[in-house]
Amino acid sequence: MSQTPLRKRVRVQTLLLFLLCGWLLALQLTILFEHGLAGQSASVGDALLARNTETGSANAVTSVVVSYRGFDTLGEVTVLFLAATAIGLLFGGSGPAAPGRAVSESSGTGRSAPNEMMVTGVRLLFPALILLGVYVVVHGHLSPGGGFQGGVIIATAFFLRMLAEPGLVLSHTRIGLLESVSGSGFVLIGLLGLSLVGTATFLGNFLPHPVASMGQLLSAGVIPIIYVLVGIKVGAEVGAIFGDMLEGHDARSVPIQKNEGE
Repeated sequence: MSQTPLRKRVRVQTLLLFLLCGWLLALQLTILFEHGLAGQSASVGDALLARNTETGSANAVTSVVVSYRGFDTLGEVTVLFLAATAIGLLFGGSGPAAPGRAVSESSGTGRSAPNEMMVTGVRLLFPALILLGVYVVVHGHLSPGGGFQGGVIIATAFFLRMLAEPGLVLSHTRIGLLESVSGSGFVLIGLLGLSLVGTATFLGNFLPHPVASMGQLLSAGVIPIIYVLVGIKVGAEVGAIFGDMLEGHDARSVPIQKNEGE
């Protein structure tokens, strides 16, 4: 048994912080339960559903994400961009190689060469995943999905390709260009909606979006365009994260070359 006194093993500040967090959690749960038992029939969600026909989008969730709270969506993609940048900086400064790790002769990296089953499977799945990702992005205003989900699917397809083909490296220049173009387009459409008299709101739906066309592929005004830009940006950023992780792993696995005579 430890001979350290109890007052030294349990810090008073830690105990007080733990009690404070527990009290705040209990208070929050009490407020939530009381609010749920109050029997309120109206909510923000009900109000937004009632106004969904204004956007011409068959998917009410898309109307909320891209139109009514589009400024929050801009913040979300900004957070994802900052996360991708931080991961790139983290894996960019790779340290010395781990002892005993050697470069794979067949792949040229620190990863083991993929087996034939994985290579063949990825070759079959890659076009299907790309097609699925594009479908989810383009149909985001008609069915569940959209730019965030479709972008991750597309990035996952390239991640599998990089695992199956260790020599495949994503171009950081092209990824940066895609991020810049999609992000600038998102902001530009938002500012157009804000500056036009007919909408006067950020990401205002200034293109024609009649209710009669709801459910069709060409409908909902600017919402499909915004989701395409979000899909490109999310796909590029998540793909950059995957690429940075693999490149950082390969850099740490390469042994340090010693000069002759050392």
